[in-house]
Amino acid sequence: MPRYLIILILTLTTWCASAQYLPNSSQAFQFASLYNPAFVGVEGFTDVKVGYRTQMTGLGPYAPKFINITGNFRLKQPLDLTTHALRIGSSKSLGNDFIPKSKRIIHGLGVNFFSEQTQFDRLGGGITYSFNYPLSTKLRLAVGVSALIESRKLSSNIYPGENPDPNDELLQYLMANGVNQMEVNARTGLLLYNDRFYFGASYLPLFNSALESSEIENMESFYRGVAQAGVALPMGEGLVLQPSVVAIMQTDNEFLIDYSLKARIKEKIWTGVTYRDIKATVISLGFDFNSLMGLSYSYEMSTGEFRQFNDGSHEMVLSLRLNNFKRMTPYTW
Repeated sequence: MPRYLIILILTLTTWCASAQYLPNSSQAFQFASLYNPAFVGVEGFTDVKVGYRTQMTGLGPYAPKFINITGNFRLKQPLDLTTHALRIGSSKSLGNDFIPKSKRIIHGLGVNFFSEQTQFDRLGGGITYSFNYPLSTKLRLAVGVSALIESRKLSSNIYPGENPDPNDELLQYLMANGVNQMEVNARTGLLLYNDRFYFGASYLPLFNSALESSEIENMESFYRGVAQAGVALPMGEGLVLQPSVVAIMQTDNEFLIDYSLKARIKEKIWTGVTYRDIKATVISLGFDFNSLMGLSYSYEMSTGEFRQFNDGSHEMVLSLRLNNFKRMTPYTW
């Protein structure tokens, strides 16, 4: 196998071999708590997401595959005098103006699991806690912290190329020595939000420690932080536009940015488009069957110079809203 081809494949999945796990998702808003732990607890129900993604489909059985599972819920619900209100601070919950702030505090807890099969097999999970403080009846400030543990090793299903060279020294070294690493890391974040907008920022390399390392990989941080922002713009006739942005800051101070625009129709159907500045475009479609379940699909098209290697990514996300007694719909994200 030509050395340059190995390097290219490894480069396309470099983030999988770096510290500070972030999901490779074209629906980042579905897994907001993995980018910023302060998102845990914002929903008034148990929020479960199951995502499956495959990319570089041209590689056939060697195509990278990603699974993300998150579960977020509230350890402590805020006191609400109007049990039929959709959101604290809505026009239906004026009685809550008289509830002390200490009674409207929210404690959130989240858990997650992830599995990735690329040129590296990656497996891990984490736990998250958040504290949501009411600045007013319409505005909250949340702070969160999470701890993750993950292991990585060179995949036994590594793509050898069409005509692999049995004398390639790099390939021989990788297959003989492998790449094995295990680490534990922590991150923290802040989030300002209400039912119409959100703005959050997280710091990823809060703590990072190797439990097992290899010669090829190292424990240097790859991502420094993430900023997220979004707003809901009611347009009438049950139509709401939801522009949002996710900016990931790398340690070289370069940004990876996703710009998204979703249109939600009568709180049942939504469609969206995302432009990723890695030169890719995403088309998404989602449907809420009822107050309990939703399903979404996205297709990502690469428009960059590596299109022949990185085009054709599919992602499905199943959303479950358990204990949703008030039949709430998700927030802006």
